[in-house]
Amino acid sequence: MQDIKKIYDSISYEFNDEKILFDAVTHTTKAKRKNLNFQRLEFLGDRILGLIIADILYKKFPNEPEGDLTRRMHHLVNEDTLAMIARDIALNEHIRLSNNEEKTGGRDKSAILSDALEALIAAIFLDSDYQCAYNFISMHWANYLNYNEPPPIDPKTELQEWCHSRGIGLPVYVEVEKRGPDHSPEFTVNVILNNEFEVKAVGNTKKQAERNAAIKALGSEYVKS
Repeated sequence: MQDIKKIYDSISYEFNDEKILFDAVTHTTKAKRKNLNFQRLEFLGDRILGLIIADILYKKFPNEPEGDLTRRMHHLVNEDTLAMIARDIALNEHIRLSNNEEKTGGRDKSAILSDALEALIAAIFLDSDYQCAYNFISMHWANYLNYNEPPPIDPKTELQEWCHSRGIGLPVYVEVEKRGPDHSPEFTVNVILNNEFEVKAVGNTKKQAERNAAIKALGSEYVKS
């Protein structure tokens, strides 16, 4: 693998088994067949990340109730945060993509970056142990923990609370369209407020499109007025 030392320097970890690192940075679109190893690593990494972030939050915020810890958790494991951290450690420079994905800007897609970071976490865990995975996450998530700030509110939760304060029904999210191949879809979602106002947004996952729609709604004159 090219620039293996650069990867080690970026992530502050050196692999014993380079093959597992190779699997973690080879996106599922790269191979002629789907890279099942990447998908399995992504699955495992998602669970390891959730456990370790919960562990960190439980220790760092001993006086916060479950609801506040949950808000912090959602902020720290969402796609946007993972994509930012992937860029922080230059993981986007090392992901192996198909030619088509490369041409369509896959190296900067939040969904691909977040998946690759989860796969990398699983690879570190399997190559070493829980403590090494914990050290990696503790180091690279440190700037996003916001110890001195109140728990962040997810845009969908914030929009829901706005609706509640106005005495209107909950936001309704409607999937309008799904385009693109299975490995790199684009979802279009409308969020409808009080059956009279709607905003459309897109995302690489349905969840991301809904979140983007909530952000747009919160920034609209309808909500601000």
